[in-house]
Amino acid sequence: MLARVSPSHTSLRRASVVVGGLALLLAAAPAEQPAAPAPVKRISIAEFAKDPKKLASLRKGVKKMRSLNSTDPRSWTFQANIHWRPLFPVYVYQQANLSADPAKRLFGDDPGFTPEPNVFNQCPHGNWLFLPWHRAYLWRFEEICRELTGQNSFGLPYWNWSKDPKIPAVFFDNTSQLYDSTRSATPVSTLNPSAVAPTVIENILDQPNFLLFASGSIAATAGQRTGASYGPLEGNPHNTVHGFVGGNMGQYISPLDPVFWTHHNMIEALWVEWNMKRGNPNTNDPAWAQRTFTEFVDRAGNPVNVTVFEMIRYPLLNYRYDDPVLGVA
Repeated sequence: MLARVSPSHTSLRRASVVVGGLALLLAAAPAEQPAAPAPVKRISIAEFAKDPKKLASLRKGVKKMRSLNSTDPRSWTFQANIHWRPLFPVYVYQQANLSADPAKRLFGDDPGFTPEPNVFNQCPHGNWLFLPWHRAYLWRFEEICRELTGQNSFGLPYWNWSKDPKIPAVFFDNTSQLYDSTRSATPVSTLNPSAVAPTVIENILDQPNFLLFASGSIAATAGQRTGASYGPLEGNPHNTVHGFVGGNMGQYISPLDPVFWTHHNMIEALWVEWNMKRGNPNTNDPAWAQRTFTEFVDRAGNPVNVTVFEMIRYPLLNYRYDDPVLGVA
């Protein structure tokens, strides 16, 4: 975990843009510190699936998470519940579990215990914490997979639905851990170009103002799930892809479908493209940058706290993308 700091407006802006950012960060590190691990590489699922070892590592990670007891914060169910957990009376879960229809068992995941406060139902949507919260969520998922598989070079793939608007074939192998029977989309279903075409993505990336690119601002004192407004990235390709896939992915329990992680990794790739490759600054508002998330765990399952300001540096220090063409080349 990176050390927490109290950033000023000036330091936030300096960390928001990649130009000179990495040099500044490296220059600030004490010389006697051991070298940090090399950033992992995140590549498209289309390329990832061509490598049997890489594909096996993702399947193994998901399988290991599914095999953990639901009280383990690294388990598949627990991680999905961090995103959102339906809070219904016990009899609702009981009836859901009796159904033979997978779609009716969407809420049949009662972990049988009461978690600590502010652990479940934490995902922000419709506000400017949407992007950084999911950045942390993806990184912690990736770390859990590395720990459970023993493969420290594992990098989470992304689904570039702008280039490949069908759900990748690896998610339709019903013998695989990547399969989800609740989806309404089929192997031949294709996303509407009005949501994901390169020209649509280019228009989103062309917006230089973070307050317009990202979703709406909320006060520092507001709960992190407080609704404000949807920005174009969240409101169009993000929401549209969730609804297109359907089933688990079409609801707030979407992390139960493995395709969720590759979809949100594409959203993250677009933020990195907008911020770092195209040089657009994130907001320097302390209400955004100093927000702290407390619901995540490290690869060993220990609780961790992280601020948005700390996460600005993740794509510099923790992972890199394979230079995808996003928008119009």
